[in-house]
Amino acid sequence: MVTGCANAVLQFAHCGQGPAPVVSNHRASRFLNRHSEYFIRKQVSLDVNRKSAHQPESIRAWFQKYYDICEQCNIHQGDKYNFDETGFCIGIRCDQWIITRDPTRQSYLGSSTNRELVSVCQTISGDGVVLSPMIIVPGIIHQESWYTMTRILDNYLVGTSETGYNNDELTMKWLLHFEHCSAARLAGSYRLLLLDGFGSHPTKQFLDFCDLHKIIVFCLPAHSSYLLQPLDVVVFQPYKHYHAEVVEAATHTGCGNFDKAELLDTIDTIRQQTFKSSIIQSAFRATGLIPYNPDIVISKPQESVIPPSHQLEPVSASSSIIPLTIASFKTMSDELLEEGKGLSSSF
Repeated sequence: MVTGCANAVLQFAHCGQGPAPVVSNHRASRFLNRHSEYFIRKQVSLDVNRKSAHQPESIRAWFQKYYDICEQCNIHQGDKYNFDETGFCIGIRCDQWIITRDPTRQSYLGSSTNRELVSVCQTISGDGVVLSPMIIVPGIIHQESWYTMTRILDNYLVGTSETGYNNDELTMKWLLHFEHCSAARLAGSYRLLLLDGFGSHPTKQFLDFCDLHKIIVFCLPAHSSYLLQPLDVVVFQPYKHYHAEVVEAATHTGCGNFDKAELLDTIDTIRQQTFKSSIIQSAFRATGLIPYNPDIVISKPQESVIPPSHQLEPVSASSSIIPLTIASFKTMSDELLEEGKGLSSSF
């Protein structure tokens, strides 16, 4: 793009005979070497809804509301919980680096192709504790082998759904499970439940139960979980990593079909590696929740912010904004060249 723009400028300024001069392919790198005030950064794709959600004013207002509720209800650190769910493709492992004498030879390792999705609902607390999960297995009925032939713990809640995703009925079962587990370690009068407010979470039945048991449901702003949800920001990435490692180890020992029973048998090992107290506390710290520090989130790079008045406006050929597509860039460059010719003739 830099080289193309430079060539366009030369083309515009060229008045002599013959073709216009062009810059070297190394023009951009030499320019950056001469001007240390410029940096190269990778532009990462981000959903437009997430981009518009990163508004410092709305995030600060959300943090203030969170702080006020915690102060008014005297919510203890250990009574602040974050709930979210994540999915595992049961038998999918990650690729591995190997050491070989022949760099041209492609290396393959047979792996399970089981792509069934299992959802796991996790809850962590501000003092570094993880509650036992709810595991949602795709299916209609429970199989005896899931419990008799695996090492799954008795305090794990297992549910089934045809899709492997959460639903209203399973959410209420999880809420009963959460109330039982968190009540046993209640330090104050109220519990704060931080969740993303998506789908089946905030139903009337759900909210009525929470009101009855002094559970304050505190939802994240829309499309902001990648900034504000501790489980999303820190914990779920290593969670999926350790799952892939378990599938990898099973593959190396001859397991050709890593299925639901295999996952249920190893899920506790995966959780022990992931949900360490230090990792959980770092998740709350990284999202500015404990200790309370909104600036950690608000001060993150603001290139992801789109002012509401500038979101996805149609590109007009006559508008003086930056073109958003290759076609609009070409249209604008042609117009500039035409305008430039007019200016040249006037001089």
